[in-house]
Amino acid sequence: MRDFLITTKPTSLTSLLTFLRDDKGATLTVSQDCLKTINKSHECLQLVLETETPLYGVNTGFGDSLFRFISNNHAEKLQQNLISYLICGVGKPFPKSVARAVMVTRLLSLTRGYSGVSQSLVEHLADLINRNWTPLIPQHGSLGASGDLIPLAYLGQLIQGKGMVETLEGTFKAEELFKKFGVTSYILKPKEGLAIVNGTSAMAGICLHNLQHVRFLTKLSLIASSWLCIALQGRTDAFGPLVNSEAKTHPGQHLAANFISSMFSQEDYRGHQLNEIKITNGQTVQLVQDRYSLRCSPQILGPIIESITQAETWIENEINGASDNPLFGTDGAIANGGNFYGGYLASAMDFLKIGLCHIADLMDRQLISLVDEKSNRGLPPNLANWPGIKESERPLHHGLKGLNQAVSALTSEIIAKGAPVSIYSRSAESHNQDKVSLGMSAALQCGEVIEALYNISALYLTCLAQALDLRGFSLRGKTSKPLFDRIRNRVAFIEHDQPTGDQLQLLIEDLKQLGNNQILTINQELIT
Repeated sequence: MRDFLITTKPTSLTSLLTFLRDDKGATLTVSQDCLKTINKSHECLQLVLETETPLYGVNTGFGDSLFRFISNNHAEKLQQNLISYLICGVGKPFPKSVARAVMVTRLLSLTRGYSGVSQSLVEHLADLINRNWTPLIPQHGSLGASGDLIPLAYLGQLIQGKGMVETLEGTFKAEELFKKFGVTSYILKPKEGLAIVNGTSAMAGICLHNLQHVRFLTKLSLIASSWLCIALQGRTDAFGPLVNSEAKTHPGQHLAANFISSMFSQEDYRGHQLNEIKITNGQTVQLVQDRYSLRCSPQILGPIIESITQAETWIENEINGASDNPLFGTDGAIANGGNFYGGYLASAMDFLKIGLCHIADLMDRQLISLVDEKSNRGLPPNLANWPGIKESERPLHHGLKGLNQAVSALTSEIIAKGAPVSIYSRSAESHNQDKVSLGMSAALQCGEVIEALYNISALYLTCLAQALDLRGFSLRGKTSKPLFDRIRNRVAFIEHDQPTGDQLQLLIEDLKQLGNNQILTINQELIT
């Protein structure tokens, strides 16, 4: 358990993810320095109300209705109506872990002291987070500008003691839960409804969730590449410093190659050297170099590592900023802007999704070289257990051919989703929102690709485990052995043609659980 203190200083992704992972005991607190800046911006808002200066969303209508002036005596009702008309989301709700991330990232934004909200709103939201009460938020309905209006309206509903609430004990009506535990329903003050919904926190919450899994899936691909090299008895010089640190200096390529090389070191695997290659009847017995899908894996995965690093920076900057409009400066200045526009998050998710498409394609191509008897260097066709099957019965068995076919199908499905979502921007809301980010859509589709890639990873790793067992190579490294043992705990060595679907599904869930724990940056994960 680690308590989480929100201060005026930036919050790191690692500290935030550490807090979000502990949903049972850690307590969130807002520092006194934050509360001072919050109160100062709230005082600026009060001055606007006193002078009746027209200010968007405070005493005017919303969006295209901004020219309609609202009197001060209707300012609170305006905020309540905003939340009400936005409760129109559709689709299945986000997982509770994502909804909690949405709440915390929204609180972080409000504590920057630019939103004009009251201390009481911030404290009420912090209390709901500490109680681990999260709203049921439908997944669909956000354009990603003007922020995640519709998804965040469900947070605004919970704050007012309305809607459905998910707790560790189950799902309840907010009115009943508030009454049972003596929690007072909050009455939104001027601008506070807008401050809740007018931001990028819903897509940011999903981005945090996706980022963890992209990190893990990338690491799995690196491990898988090292296992493939061992299973195919491949060469290791493609992963050495001459190629990846001296002749080229891309940091992602270097990290990828160095990580794969560390896997070899842990297993005491060196591969054959050029001066060890034998020549018989005018042909080399071993290959002088491996196929691209193995030899070029640092160059393939390196850009993905650097995309993750960039995404980490963008997401961290986003959660530490005020994604609200209008904003109040510490000097009393007021500005209308577009910090609710999720362009950075949309680009982050599109870049990561494209990277995942490359990983899927890489795994598919690597698997083909592993199951095809023309390229797998002496392994049985389709990794069938030929050593344990009578020679006369071997043609009856097709080994892991079905897994290979399934991976090809899944890869096609993933690549079909490879186009960047953010380029499909639409004009909306009477052309007031005439250019939108589609950050939420990009995050959701990235999540869909993540799900599919877990399926591919489980199938491919099962094939690699089969190949290593057929080679008689026992993994013992600190990185590889726990993963190999987890695979074998779910999917035993395939002795003969048999169903594997149920076991593979268990392995997929195991891998996802491991992905939930990836709180370190990609650089920290890969430095060995």
